[in-house]
Amino acid sequence: MTMNRWMMAAFTAAMACAGCGKSALEPEVNVTLTGKVLKEDKQPLADALLRINRASNSECIFLLFDGIDWKKLKTGTDGAFSMELLGADTRYGDTARCFEVHAPGSGQGDSLYAWFLMQDENVQVPVLQQWTGSPSSAATADGVSVSFKPISDTQADASGEHTLSVTQKSSGAIWKSDSVHSPVLLNDDLLEDVDTSASVSLYRLELPGSNTHFNIYYQGAPVALPKRARVPVSRGASCTYTGAPATCPLTDGQLGGSTSFQNGMREVVIQLPQAKVLRKAVLRNLELSFHPTAFVLEGSSDGTQWVSLANLMEGTPKTRGFIELPLSNPTPVSQVRLRATSSSDQDHLVTLNELSLFE
Repeated sequence: MTMNRWMMAAFTAAMACAGCGKSALEPEVNVTLTGKVLKEDKQPLADALLRINRASNSECIFLLFDGIDWKKLKTGTDGAFSMELLGADTRYGDTARCFEVHAPGSGQGDSLYAWFLMQDENVQVPVLQQWTGSPSSAATADGVSVSFKPISDTQADASGEHTLSVTQKSSGAIWKSDSVHSPVLLNDDLLEDVDTSASVSLYRLELPGSNTHFNIYYQGAPVALPKRARVPVSRGASCTYTGAPATCPLTDGQLGGSTSFQNGMREVVIQLPQAKVLRKAVLRNLELSFHPTAFVLEGSSDGTQWVSLANLMEGTPKTRGFIELPLSNPTPVSQVRLRATSSSDQDHLVTLNELSLFE
């Protein structure tokens, strides 16, 4: 399990469970958990090992050794599963514990799990059906096209917004596109010259039943992407910020390698080998600890006079995630500064994987 996966689960579960953390079950009552797991072709997934996680809270926030792999059980020949519990097993004091049921994927790299509170003596999990997305990829003139089958193709009653994630084999996630439809076009600036794969995922949230709400996450199978050759002019450039190492981790080509910053650090400067007219910036996995009063990308030829290249607060604020920024300033610049302002000295940039600049 990745930290990002736990953070997303915690966030979405907290949103779905706001105000519903108190247990509705008495400690001594008998509780039955049931459900069924199907293959993608709707055939039963027989004799499959399921993992049950149990949190000590209602938001599915799992701490180290806190209920991960709490129980394991197998499906029957018809794909069904059942487990008997007591009300006390579903509570942490007066709080309803969050449970997760993890089902195995098809063996192609896909996975799925459901999370929920137990607030009824008979808890029936919605059918868990495998989904790979059947992804494929093809090179285009200026990038790669990724095609997939939406979940509704194999699960007529299922819906949700699909998210495409691109991963660098030697590091981690380098790009995400939300609310996508097949095919998805990825330009060469997003992919650069590294080995990548892509997969599609989605959440189905707040499915009603058993006096609670169920949430299901589907991770589709990955597909290798044709390798591209685009190299940003910032590759290998030096950078300065509080606590920066000798080799800049924001320009090293490890596009999925996460860089963390110190408290109060709100400015990063990239020093290009020579002045360039820049047409685009790509920021990967940006996160701030605050909502800035100003957030800009600026350029300079001497490190003294700065011109605006992009305002990240313009329109819809771009303050987190994976961001593609067109730049239109015609002046060649040798330094590029990402700068946020805040009223608190403790506010800071939290993470940024890579800042890629293209001419």
